[in-house]
Amino acid sequence: MTAYEIRPKQLRALLLLLVLVPLIPIALMARFMSDMVKADRVEAIAKLQQMQADRLTTVLRSTPEFEGAPADSAARLHAHIREFSDPSIAIRILDDKGRLLAGDDSKNGQLMAQERAPKGLGGVVQLFLTQPEVIDDAVSGQRRIYIATGSFTTLLVLAIAGTAAMTVSRQIRLQELQNTSVAIVAHELRTPLASMRMLVDTLREGRYRGEQQLREYLDLIAGENERLRRIAENFLTFSRLDRQGYAVVPTPVPPHDAAAHAIASLHARLDAPGCAFTFAVPESLPPVRADRDSLAQVLANLIDNALKYTGDEKRIALRARAEAEAVHFSVEDNGIGIPPDQRRAIFEPFHQLDQKLSRSREGSGLGLAIVRRIVKAHGGEITVASEPGKGSVFTVKIPIA
Repeated sequence: MTAYEIRPKQLRALLLLLVLVPLIPIALMARFMSDMVKADRVEAIAKLQQMQADRLTTVLRSTPEFEGAPADSAARLHAHIREFSDPSIAIRILDDKGRLLAGDDSKNGQLMAQERAPKGLGGVVQLFLTQPEVIDDAVSGQRRIYIATGSFTTLLVLAIAGTAAMTVSRQIRLQELQNTSVAIVAHELRTPLASMRMLVDTLREGRYRGEQQLREYLDLIAGENERLRRIAENFLTFSRLDRQGYAVVPTPVPPHDAAAHAIASLHARLDAPGCAFTFAVPESLPPVRADRDSLAQVLANLIDNALKYTGDEKRIALRARAEAEAVHFSVEDNGIGIPPDQRRAIFEPFHQLDQKLSRSREGSGLGLAIVRRIVKAHGGEITVASEPGKGSVFTVKIPIA
């Protein structure tokens, strides 16, 4: 039974949904909170109206009948009600025809209560709320609870969606990385295999001229075999690092020994015509705290990278110096250099300056990724200085033992 594989396009659609879908509950939450605040405000107004109506009724029941001119009676009634009302309440006393007898003549404010005026005066008594902040103060506590609850819920939804989006995004990168790695492996294996197949067929058919050409063909086959070994070793090393992490058991390692071990498998390429190699690692340097084979692999990968990205006239140097409780190994070359915007990306798996599968330079794009992980496991640091067209200098800092 074949498992269904989700393709990167489907994952991207899912990622888009994970970004957009949380907006729906957030919008609903905002609408719900707004409606709740409005409902609380209406309820607060209703309670305040009931309270003012009860108070006005009580005050009017205890008010004696007024005699004399309506204006004077209205003024006395206004003063009497004012004694029992809040400063935020405006009082208006109207006659039977709706004309103002006493109180505030402003039409602004929320009507809180209205009752008939006492006998002998006629008309009505109205109470208006002139300070709406009283209502805001009444619902402010509940509003803060809604805002806190809404904010927490929104953050929770965003956190869940963000975590899911990061997971999907990581899955997209993994699938793209897998697709890239398969394509690169196929390309890198095909080239040396095709060369070896052609050379072996030539030798089997006896199409060579003398012992010297036979030796040249065998050397070419050996070189392609070494290239296959390096590719396989890099993929196996990266797979182990990626799957299990990387832990080292450091011991005191002389820098000169690790450097000499690194170039042992590269002598044929470093001694080739057109290559000037400088080895400047003094034997007097203090030992570093490292795994010898791993440190040698770091230096070998850096030198291999320098060989790959230099032209016909290669000038490569491996140097080391002690500085600030660490030994600094540097690999210099006169290659094509690295643009500033790619100096971080070159340490990512399968990243190459030449991204085309038809590139002329061999390599799996894993060398520098392996270097960075091994150096990090040693508690060290790797930096690069480069100028396009003039070469690069990779520096690895490993603590002294």
